[in-house]
Parts: sequence; C-alpha cells; structure tokens
Amino acid sequence: MRMDSARMMRIVGWFVILVLPLGLVAYPAGFLWGTHQESPHYPPFSPYLFMLLAMYVAWAVLMIRGARDPLGNRAIVDYGILANALHGLVMFGEAFVYPHELQHLWADVPLLFVLCAVLWWWHPARGAT
Repeated sequence: MRMDSARMMRIVGWFVILVLPLGLVAYPAGFLWGTHQESPHYPPFSPYLFMLLAMYVAWAVLMIRGARDPLGNRAIVDYGILANALHGLVMFGEAFVYPHELQHLWADVPLLFVLCAVLWWWHPARGAT
C-alpha cells in the first residue's frame, strides 16, 4: 500500500504541475473571470487565478518530494484533502451567490471533490494500519 501511496503522490503532483497550467490554455474560462464588471475579480487577468496556480504548484512539488517517504509526509496528503474540500465548498457556495460563477459547478467543483477522494483512498496512513 505504501508503494501505491508514493505512486499516487507522484501522479497527483506531476498532474497538477503539468496539466493544471495546460488546462488554463485549453479551458481559458479562468482568464474570463475578470472580463465583466460584475465579476468580483474585475479587472481582467486577476491575480487571484495566478495565486491559486502558484499554491497548487507548490503543493504538487511537495507531493512529489514527499513520495520518497509517504508515511512520514502524510501531512501533505492531509493538507491536500482539507484544502481541496474547503476550496470546493467555497466555490460551490459562491456559484449560487455570484450567478456568473455557475460554470464552476460543472468542472472545478467536481474535480476538487474527486481529487479529495483519490487522496483519501490512497492515503499513506490507510496502508499503515
């Protein structure tokens, strides 16, 4: 199970580092957040998007490094579960408060909860018991 946890940490880490930035090109809705005046992220190209990208890349680098000793670095996985669950819950609520944020219910929010499930399923502590 520890090898599965290490593999999961590497896969998730590299996925976030490589696919998340590419996803911004393939799914440029993130850049559209600030393009209309009723958006809380106005003006265009809000630093909010880049801050999130930076936080996820930093977490991904730690996931890759932590894969050497998954059980010793399980707090990185715990952080990933908690941060992604809270991020998804906040975005879920904001989708109903800000109607122009509804598109997050179809992509970002489900992906965050799937990521939480993957992290929980292959959590290093689950194999240690």
